[in-house]
Amino acid sequence: MNHCPTSPNRCGLIEMILAMTICGTIGLTVTLSGLPETQLIFFRCLFGALILGLLCWHQGIFSQTRYTPTFWIASLIGGTALLANWYFLFSAYAKTSVGIATTVYNTQPFMMVLICLFLFKEKITKSIVFWLLVSFGGLYLISSTQIHSGKPYSGYLTGIFEALAAAALYAVASVAAKFLKNYPPTLIAFYQMLLGVVIFLPFADFNLFTQTAPVSLSAAVTLGVVHTGLMYVFLYGAIQKLEAYKVASLSFLYPVLALLIDRCFFNIHLEPEQFFGVILILTGAAGINLKALFQHILTTRFIR
Repeated sequence: MNHCPTSPNRCGLIEMILAMTICGTIGLTVTLSGLPETQLIFFRCLFGALILGLLCWHQGIFSQTRYTPTFWIASLIGGTALLANWYFLFSAYAKTSVGIATTVYNTQPFMMVLICLFLFKEKITKSIVFWLLVSFGGLYLISSTQIHSGKPYSGYLTGIFEALAAAALYAVASVAAKFLKNYPPTLIAFYQMLLGVVIFLPFADFNLFTQTAPVSLSAAVTLGVVHTGLMYVFLYGAIQKLEAYKVASLSFLYPVLALLIDRCFFNIHLEPEQFFGVILILTGAAGINLKALFQHILTTRFIR
């Protein structure tokens, strides 16, 4: 992934778009599989570890890395948070919908801000408070009314809280990653996948390969190979080539695609207030994530 026939910037844009497109179809794959969350996570980690392990071996990362206690502690904390995040998010898909759960999940930036406030005493500006209120106003509108679709959604409010829990856990994983800046992201992801294999091994049912419907087997394999191994390759490749504000702006393809999947595959219709709530959440997250974009525009175009 390091050699690109075109410019690094354009290659990074393509990789980021591919990564977000893959992310946007995670909910569809999970829903179509019909498998329990624990089964899906185990096989996602198993196949993801195979892909990432081969990549690390091919690039000589294993032999070049010097491990420290900080690496193992931060990887353990981050990996556990990441795995729990998957469990709650997958569960939220079934209780709300792919699009709603993904939109609520995009409150991650605010979870990150709150965690950094308590752990690192980072300052919260009036701007952050404003966008936080905007986003949670949208969250209230989404959670106050159930969606209408061809299938019943039980435990809707529970699903909203599970998506919020997933967002908070992802923020914890992101904070843990701050202590691993000197390590290749693919190596970190590989050990987190190995951790998932160990934790979820008791829940693994290997009859998946012989007695399960082809759709379920295909979904489980796709989730590990494409949505984990391949997605990480594209995502990390993009992060290495693009400015942070471009990565942040393109990340909004993920929830938008998830909402389109809701409409096209599951015939889900949002109430007007819920649609407005989705816009508020994405706007609030954009206000935090795209701050660098606004600063970049001001600096390069208006300040000479």
